[in-house]
Amino acid sequence: MPKKDAPKLISALFDWYKKHPFPQYQPEYNGELKTTISESYLCDDSVGNFMEEMKVNYKDPKRKARCAGVAGETTKKMVELINEYYNL
Repeated sequence: MPKKDAPKLISALFDWYKKHPFPQYQPEYNGELKTTISESYLCDDSVGNFMEEMKVNYKDPKRKARCAGVAGETTKKMVELINEYYNL
């Protein structure tokens, strides 16, 4: 990928992240975790919204599971964007 195209993909990922209801992927909790939309690409805002909604603290296993799901979903989306870029 030419260096000049990277900002476009990063911007697309950030736009998606800000609007995506996380976590969709939550195998440990089978849908028990509430989804939240961060309206920000910053992890601190995203996890803060979730912690407030779920009434959990930073060390809570639900917060840890949510962050793992976010990492997985974000990685999946980046792979999808790269595949689209290369028409795969």
